[in-house]
Amino acid sequence: MSLLFNVAQFLKSDVGEKRTYDFGSDDDLDLGDVTASDIGGHVKFLLTNYEVVAKGHAHALLHESCARCLEPFARLVEVAFEEEYLPMVDIDTGLPTSGPPNDMAFPISSNHTIDLTEALRQDLLLAVELVPLCNDECKGLCPSCGVNRNRERCACSAEQTYGPFAALGGLLSATQSERQH
Repeated sequence: MSLLFNVAQFLKSDVGEKRTYDFGSDDDLDLGDVTASDIGGHVKFLLTNYEVVAKGHAHALLHESCARCLEPFARLVEVAFEEEYLPMVDIDTGLPTSGPPNDMAFPISSNHTIDLTEALRQDLLLAVELVPLCNDECKGLCPSCGVNRNRERCACSAEQTYGPFAALGGLLSATQSERQH
């Protein structure tokens, strides 16, 4: 299976014609810091006066790094999509099309092929978590020694405070000590 669909015969059909396909890809999809693999799903194409509307569902494994412990992990996501595809070349004449412009639509290639890759990349990118966690109970890394707290305990003091106001906390405790004397 592939993410490419030859729609030459479909474009010669009557307006309102529908076709349904399953798709899949063995190739990974680069989403920046995340990679999507095992992409699959189904799509329904609807022919309108000027374009093809692709509506479907996709699933993929997103390979991410945990924001707390920095360990790689994978999670299954599902996305629904609906995209418009405009032909660049008239199927009957072979000349460039003169339909209404649509900056939001994806192009149908000059050899009458719809490629779902970019549409799926954009929709899967929206499924990436802003702060990905391997699990909700992730303990993260120790801020002092860097040990992964999910795998082992460290000997660092639990009372150490970190953050932008840690230095002010030290000043406060020094002031309180002076008052007691």
